[in-house]
Amino acid sequence: MKKILVLGAVSLGLIAITASVTVAITSHSSKHSSSMHHKHGMAHDEVNMPMLNGRDTSQLEVDEMRQLFQNHRDINRTVELLDSGIKTITETDNEDLITFLVGHAAGMINRVEENRDPLVPIQSPTLKILFKKGHLIKTNIELTDRGLSVIQTSSDAEVVQALQKHALEVSDLAERGMAAVHQQMMK
Repeated sequence: MKKILVLGAVSLGLIAITASVTVAITSHSSKHSSSMHHKHGMAHDEVNMPMLNGRDTSQLEVDEMRQLFQNHRDINRTVELLDSGIKTITETDNEDLITFLVGHAAGMINRVEENRDPLVPIQSPTLKILFKKGHLIKTNIELTDRGLSVIQTSSDAEVVQALQKHALEVSDLAERGMAAVHQQMMK
């Protein structure tokens, strides 16, 4: 019974966070002008970021990812590799970014649990394993004042390896933004 109550409280918290993110996106106005960058023959629009639109993504999800990429320098992240998975702490001092950060993380964890791959063109190939075997992942989320702490574990060795690799990829994205995506896509 206690586990059900905790899961219910987490679900309600995630619904409230999603609602907050929706309000923040609706009221957020972009002050950027469209810019195109060309490197290694690739062009992208760093304001609209069309490569964030997957075959199964909502506008809210795209807006969350856009905010995280555009404000990646404001994200602080630590990763602890566990024998059976990972422990990550992802936070920001940017109060406007917290709801996007938590909303994205919670949304992706829900997608993995539901095996709903958004098929975003720039997503890491590592995610294929996690979406395929999401039912083998045990997740514990704790909200912090500035973001969230996530522990994900599995008894499946392939899943553990994918969790660890993806956690490090996300840290690279937080550190380098689109430069990390470009490097991954060039491989």
